[in-house]
Amino acid sequence: MTEKKKSPFSPIPVKAKNIIAIASGKGGVGKTTVIINLALALAEKKKKVGLLDADIYGPNVPLMLGLQNEVAAVKKSKLIPVKKFNLKVMSVGFVAAPEKALIWRGPLANKVIEQFLSDVDWGELDILLIDLPPGTGDVPLSIVQKTELSGGIIVTTPQEASIADVKKMINMYQTTNTRILGIVENMKFLVCPDCSSQIELYPNEDNRSISKVLGYDLLAEFPFEPRIGLKKTDGSPFYFSNKKSPAFQENQKLAEKILKILK
Repeated sequence: MTEKKKSPFSPIPVKAKNIIAIASGKGGVGKTTVIINLALALAEKKKKVGLLDADIYGPNVPLMLGLQNEVAAVKKSKLIPVKKFNLKVMSVGFVAAPEKALIWRGPLANKVIEQFLSDVDWGELDILLIDLPPGTGDVPLSIVQKTELSGGIIVTTPQEASIADVKKMINMYQTTNTRILGIVENMKFLVCPDCSSQIELYPNEDNRSISKVLGYDLLAEFPFEPRIGLKKTDGSPFYFSNKKSPAFQENQKLAEKILKILK
């Protein structure tokens, strides 16, 4: 049974049995792709899943789900999440023009995040996944402090620069008494199309395990998939059309591990 650690701050009430914050510490490691695929897998397992895109300055969730032209509706002073693929999705991309640069200081960005948690009609959720922005600044810290998280997941690549930033994210989780559920290693290897062997994209001299380096369980190892950004005309992501791919199979295992941890 997962025991939620209480935050010293007053939590914002969200009708979700479990809230998980997914972080990377830096951009460019495929965190949003990982969280979207995880959300889709959980929804296929009959879970009521919400997805909050908390990256105020670079919201990519709408684009990756084919929702870039959607606008959030308002009903009885509550924002209504956009629904697709059995997910409830909220993003600043639904309330601001996609081409407009959001030049917001920390307090304003934090206020938006608070509204997304308290003024969105999420309904009853089994799991709310929060896609944290890169770094350990105001927005990720505010989310970690003001929500009753079941835990956090770290997404990284095997690069030294990525691991260095991830250590800072781990430190933020530890400092705020947030349980770290585990590590997801993305773009770990490339599957040779002709020989089916695995080619390490970021090899290290001593072949060390990233789990041992960071000190937490390894939840999944995803290959680099060149076609991951391709979508069908209806906006369906790569996840749906490639269910025999190594990435899909690993994602199914990741979803099962998360459900087992939360059970």
